[in-house]
Amino acid sequence: MTEPLSIEQIARVIDGRLLYAPVHPVYATSFSIDTRTLRPGDLFIAIKGKRFNGNDFVEKAFEKGACCAIVSRSRWLKRSDSELGPGPLIAASDTTVALARLAQYWRGKLKAKVIAVTGSVGKTATRQMIYHVLSKAGDAHCSPLNYNNIYGLSLSILSARSRCQYLILELGMSAPGEIAQLASISRPDLGVVTNVARCHTEFFDSLEQIADAKAELFGAIPPNGAIFLNADDKMLVNRSGLARCRVVWFGLSTGEFRARGAKVLGEGGVGFYAVHEGQSFPLRIPLLGTHNVYNALAAVAVARYVGLSWETIANGLLDANPLPHRLNLVKVKKLGLRIIDDTYNASPAAMRAAIDTVFELRQAEKSSDPVILVLADMLELGRIGAEEHYKIGRYIQTKGVERLLVLGPLSKQIGRGAADAGMPRTRIEEFETFDELISAVGRIGRGAWVLVKGSRRWKLERVVQRLCMQQGNASVQEEIVKAHGY
Repeated sequence: MTEPLSIEQIARVIDGRLLYAPVHPVYATSFSIDTRTLRPGDLFIAIKGKRFNGNDFVEKAFEKGACCAIVSRSRWLKRSDSELGPGPLIAASDTTVALARLAQYWRGKLKAKVIAVTGSVGKTATRQMIYHVLSKAGDAHCSPLNYNNIYGLSLSILSARSRCQYLILELGMSAPGEIAQLASISRPDLGVVTNVARCHTEFFDSLEQIADAKAELFGAIPPNGAIFLNADDKMLVNRSGLARCRVVWFGLSTGEFRARGAKVLGEGGVGFYAVHEGQSFPLRIPLLGTHNVYNALAAVAVARYVGLSWETIANGLLDANPLPHRLNLVKVKKLGLRIIDDTYNASPAAMRAAIDTVFELRQAEKSSDPVILVLADMLELGRIGAEEHYKIGRYIQTKGVERLLVLGPLSKQIGRGAADAGMPRTRIEEFETFDELISAVGRIGRGAWVLVKGSRRWKLERVVQRLCMQQGNASVQEEIVKAHGY
């Protein structure tokens, strides 16, 4: 946000009450919900969650230079009559609702074309590719990192500059109705749904329910907008009639935008030809894994819809480097190790894609070095968790993995599935604790491809760091840590 908002104006927008009004005018241009990252001049919003209460950190926010704070009315209204306040406050009945209302207000002021991206797998990569391509044509802004819930989405909107031309937002979900809620805040002009897969099934009874939740975005796009859908995903095809706008299809086998000739280029990513209206255009993405061709096609379709040239699209895609811990290739040359750091999170579809990617890279480099998998539980799968882990184990055995290390109670099913499919038990190691796993990782020898992947809660980037540190001197260690954000 570059247009200053007075705290009196903010109070009106969120239907709040100004407490401890300052003598001099106070304006806000930036916002924070976390005192650990709050910068001087930010307006602090005291979010109350299940395990935390931002109202407990209001004084800390002002110590760090907050210009004002939005607080819970029930907590602060009585205090304002008898105590000296920490600084200007705006009391609201619900601070989460207040944040969303403020984001809605700023969204209404923006003239930017808003693109909302969701999907079970690949939404972050797709968001990044769309952002880098559209950045070549104008002032673009996108959700940082994984800002895809009501807090992150609202902050993403509030951080958009008034001159922004394209605002690319990521919409996540863990329950029915969440996509609709986020769409009501962001009011997108265009929507993208990458796919429907088994993620967050702890909160859904079936794949159909997940598809229904993703399809909430369809009705949020206005008639003069467009929704971009994966033509190879039957769940999306079957629900496309819910859209009240133009539907643009992308896919490998069918759709207005297709791909052919995908080729793994080793560390250089993936090259392919985009096919549209009978013509083919060569493109390259600096991301690992042929599954990212789908995500690139979505970005291509959006870019062509808004009028970008193929040359501009090609140049933009080249800037779409991987985010930390998302299929990053880390080399430990001294040991001849090539580590695929995909530790950000995990789901069954993403796990298979990561395993495929290791073997794609190995084949592209004509390597015969063994493949070692270091895997941890995929969480939030609910009652199908054990079954999905078992299936991953059976899938692993079809690939020719040399050694399998698994961490966590659910991941024992990965080992069981691999063993039942024919993998010798002597090549499968199961661990109860992270320390046990780290000890085994320290015994990984020279010359191997190592995939490290698990749900975020496991923080498996520590495994990658341990591998990088093996037999490395201090300067090499520091360089690795700096380069990969450990």
